[in-house]
Amino acid sequence: MSLLPRSIPARYTEELRAALTAAGVAFEPTLKPGSRITYTVTHQGRTWDLRYVLPAVWKLIGPPGSGYEWGPGATAPEVAAAVTAPVPEPEPESVDPHPGAPRTHIGVPVPEMIRAAWKSELADGWRFGVRSAVAAR
Repeated sequence: MSLLPRSIPARYTEELRAALTAAGVAFEPTLKPGSRITYTVTHQGRTWDLRYVLPAVWKLIGPPGSGYEWGPGATAPEVAAAVTAPVPEPEPESVDPHPGAPRTHIGVPVPEMIRAAWKSELADGWRFGVRSAVAAR
């Protein structure tokens, strides 16, 4: 005998609709294809799955970076708060100030000063010193 519900009671769908509508989220209760207990909601370009698991409890599965990828249980007001939370801005990728120089040499981190002058005699001497030290081990 399955412990999961087979359908969503209308009372809990209406409770979810009221919470989402009050938060400014358009909610048309259409089920996710292939499921009888999961709704799909899209807000601010992000799609969320809302699976009914217990009376008044929804398993909230959000997009990557939302903090809800694993599907914690949430009540209807918590669902509305999570869906309407601000979209986090992705951190810009750091730009390597010395793109032609490696970050390590024979397993040894390269100092920034050497990376800046990678094609110079200073860097040649540093590489020779690292090779000598590694060979002496």
